[in-house]
Amino acid sequence: SDLLDVWAAKPPEEPYFDSRLNAWILSRYQDVAAALRESLLVPSSARSTTPAVPLDSAIHAQFRSQAARVLAPIRLQRLEARFAPIAIRMARALPAGRPVDLVEQYAKPWSLEVAGIAAEVPAGECERLSGLARGIFDAACEPYDAALDAAAQKAAAELARFFHDAPPLNMQMFIALAHSLPCFLGAAWLALLQHPAQMSQLRQEPASLPKAIDELLRFAGPARAQFRQAAAHVTINGCTIQQHQHVILMLDIANRDPEQFPDPSELQLHGRTGGHLAFGTGLHACVAEMLVKSAAAAATKALIDSFGFPEHYTALPANCFAVRYWKSLIVLLQRLPAAPNDKTEEIGRASCR
Repeated sequence: SDLLDVWAAKPPEEPYFDSRLNAWILSRYQDVAAALRESLLVPSSARSTTPAVPLDSAIHAQFRSQAARVLAPIRLQRLEARFAPIAIRMARALPAGRPVDLVEQYAKPWSLEVAGIAAEVPAGECERLSGLARGIFDAACEPYDAALDAAAQKAAAELARFFHDAPPLNMQMFIALAHSLPCFLGAAWLALLQHPAQMSQLRQEPASLPKAIDELLRFAGPARAQFRQAAAHVTINGCTIQQHQHVILMLDIANRDPEQFPDPSELQLHGRTGGHLAFGTGLHACVAEMLVKSAAAAATKALIDSFGFPEHYTALPANCFAVRYWKSLIVLLQRLPAAPNDKTEEIGRASCR
């Protein structure tokens, strides 16, 4: 059976108010996309009792401008040049012929490596900071858990002290790469295991990998929900949201809306156009989108170029309120012969290993 059926999204619905969660629920693609683009719906924690205020456009523009400089195309190219050989080295170090947990033994170490490199974290600090970042990630997964929220606030304060003199994006980038990226990789690789013909075609056509990563993000992206609060009365496709009301945007359902994506439960690595909402859209779209895609592509290419995969595997899901991921993905790897004239070299010192 399809293990990803565990995550089978509910059909999109018209917006409705959930009295238990005290929030509007939006799940149709057009509604979620419009809400993400609405400046009067500002990011908010699920449990916030502080009234939302309109976004300070000048401060927000300054942050995104700084982020654009940190992730300028020339720097992304340099990072990609470092990522590829490190991913190959780490993938080839995986053992063949005995069970391997791809999440624990590859996705997590790779993601922490990438996080340290991108956020310029010294090697000796990566594990400690990753532990703090994990507390923030866990609270994001279960946003209605008061204890997790309190622990996350303490962790965020300590992380902020470390990143005090770094560009504002670095702390967010470290958290996302260290913990959200392995969630996506585990789900993406499971999807490929369940579609071996498409994985084989992807191995033979590496130029199609960027497009495939986008489809994998739509099909198996980890983000289930984002949270907003109305800074003023706002109407989304006929739904009137009162000032200070909360809104939950169901990204996973929107990304499988058949009105936007025909046959949404089918993985189509080569025949699907973009448009998914895995990174959001509008003013608050993820500024590190290209970096995340690049890191995911490097790790995936190194894995499928190095190994074949048997039909049998096991996976353990973690289905939280706002994030979904696989705690483990255990496979028996079959090593493939190296490509002729393979002269891969390690470039640069590993940051976190």
